[in-house]
Amino acid sequence: MKPLASVWIFMISIALPLSGVSINAQAQQTEHNDHEHEQAQEGETHNEEKHGEHEGHGEEENHGERESDHQAHGEGEEAHNEAGGGAHEEHGGHEGHEEQGASVDPETLRALGGEVKVAGPGKVSQTVSLPGEVRLNKEAVAQVSPRYPAQIVDVSARIGDSVSAGDTLAVGESSQTLQRFPLKSLIRGTVIDRSATLGEQIQPTDAAFVVADLSTLWVDIALYPRQIGRVETGQPVRLSTAFGPEPVNARIDYLDPMVSEQLRTGLARVYLDNTSGQWRPGMFIEAEVTLAETQAEVVVPHTAVIEYQGREVVFVREGERWHPRPVTLGAKDRDQVVIRSGLASGEQYVAKGGFTLKADLLKSEFESGHNH
Repeated sequence: MKPLASVWIFMISIALPLSGVSINAQAQQTEHNDHEHEQAQEGETHNEEKHGEHEGHGEEENHGERESDHQAHGEGEEAHNEAGGGAHEEHGGHEGHEEQGASVDPETLRALGGEVKVAGPGKVSQTVSLPGEVRLNKEAVAQVSPRYPAQIVDVSARIGDSVSAGDTLAVGESSQTLQRFPLKSLIRGTVIDRSATLGEQIQPTDAAFVVADLSTLWVDIALYPRQIGRVETGQPVRLSTAFGPEPVNARIDYLDPMVSEQLRTGLARVYLDNTSGQWRPGMFIEAEVTLAETQAEVVVPHTAVIEYQGREVVFVREGERWHPRPVTLGAKDRDQVVIRSGLASGEQYVAKGGFTLKADLLKSEFESGHNH
């Protein structure tokens, strides 16, 4: 038994060192692999850190560039705003100058021939101008004739004399009875014609004198075809002459129901009061007939509207100055015009003399260097 045990002991003693070598080798191999793995991890960590640093450095550079670009853009905008702002301020200053207004006080304006009014309602008329002529009022004309054939043996009236009804104008002697008789005026008026002369033989059909009452006259107005249906009795009419009395306002008193066959025109008539004696038969006149009238909230005379900087304006009182207010015009007649916008009722405006204020504004612009 002892020899066999000795053999086993020998074999075990040999196997143990060999297994220790194998174990150590495996342990060393395992340790070596672990070391390489740690190095690999450290390498990856180092690469990631380097990559992160590189990326961070890139982002910082890009961010710096973006900030630089943004700063440059901001400076550009600031410069642009400064330049534009300066131009805007300059333009604004010019507009402010335009809105400055004229500083002429109302008393000075009136002394220069101007007129100040308060805007208010009114009416404008649609009118038509037609030709006409002053004529005798045939209803106030009387002819003086003998009742039978006679010879004029005395004449006491001349053309132009003013006579009364019953005044003797001449004396006639009957050719048959040789009796004398007076030729008397039938109406009060003016002798406008005389055919009787001393020693002349006249007949009952002869007008020895013509006496007319010139305190009333007729104005016959010619109506063209397009106006025949528009002119009516009672319509206002303004009568004027190029040379003669001042214009007068009247109304249409009569419309002829007939149309002239030769001229194809109608006739409207005005009974003209001539107590002043300024109107004379035979005068040619212009008749401005009012066909319709328009009522409006704000109406101003034509003299209030002037041209300023290419616009139609009315000078309106704002505070202590007169400002050229652009206005929109409406219907108008010979004297007035409707203001549709730009001037409100109750505002004070220059009705006459606006050119004085315009000159004041232009002078101010020239002195301040804003004239264009």
